[in-house]
Amino acid sequence: MPIGVEWPAIGSAPVSAGAPLLRNRLLAALAQSDFDNLRPHLTLVGLVGDQTLFGPGEVIEHVYFVEQGVVSLVADTGADDVGIEVGMIGREGMAGVASVISDRPIAFHHTRVQMPGSALRMPVACFRRLLGSVPALRERCLCYLDAFVIQIAQTGACNGRHHLPERCACWLLAACDRAEGPEMPLTHDTLSAALGVRRSGITITIGALQEAGFIRSGRGKTVVLDHAGLERAACGCYRLVRNQFDRLLACP
Repeated sequence: MPIGVEWPAIGSAPVSAGAPLLRNRLLAALAQSDFDNLRPHLTLVGLVGDQTLFGPGEVIEHVYFVEQGVVSLVADTGADDVGIEVGMIGREGMAGVASVISDRPIAFHHTRVQMPGSALRMPVACFRRLLGSVPALRERCLCYLDAFVIQIAQTGACNGRHHLPERCACWLLAACDRAEGPEMPLTHDTLSAALGVRRSGITITIGALQEAGFIRSGRGKTVVLDHAGLERAACGCYRLVRNQFDRLLACP
C-alpha cells in the first residue's frame, strides 16, 4: 500500500523511521517496504529562494525529491546572461532527473530554486544502485522522466509561439499546482526570470490579470483568486502538460 501525505518543510536531518509521512509523489507511491530501502540514504534539506542546485557542466552529485517549493530548469539564451525556464519541478518529481539514465550525469542547464521549500536529498551513487534493486522506484522514475521530457518540449513550443499574458497565466497555474494552495511567495522579479522577459512586461501582465480578478499580487506574494478564470486566460499548454503528468504518475 502506498505511503504518506505530509512532511515538514524545515530543518536538515536524516530521515528516521518515526518521521512524518511523505509529500513527494514519486516516493509516496512506493510501498513501505520499498521506501525502507531508500530511507537510510535520504536527508531532509531546505531549499532557499534563488539557490542553484547545479549549473551547466557540473557533475550532478545528488538528486532532490522535492517536498515543498518549486525548482526550475533554466536555459541560457546567450543574450546578456538572460535565461528562460524550460522545466518546472515540484512535489510531483525530482531535480537531477538525468541520473535516471546516467551513472555520471552532467547538468546542461541551471537547476535553480524559484520558490523556497524543502527536499529529500540522496547521493546519485545510492540512487543509481537503488534503481537496480527497487523495481518500483525505477518504474516511477522512468514515468516521471517521460512526463518531464513532455513538459520541456511543450515549454519550448509555448515560449516560441504564445504571447506573454498566456505564458504568464500558464506558469502561475503550474506553480499554484505545486504550491498546493492559492498563495505563493512570488515577486515580479521571479516571474521575469522564469519567463525570460523584462520586469516591465511582467508588471503590465500581472496588472491585467489582477484587473480581471484572476489573481492578487503584492508584497512578495501572488494569490490565485479564480483558477478557472486564470486557466481561460492561459494557453492550452497548461492543461496538456498537467494531463500528461496525471496520466504517467498515477499510482498503480
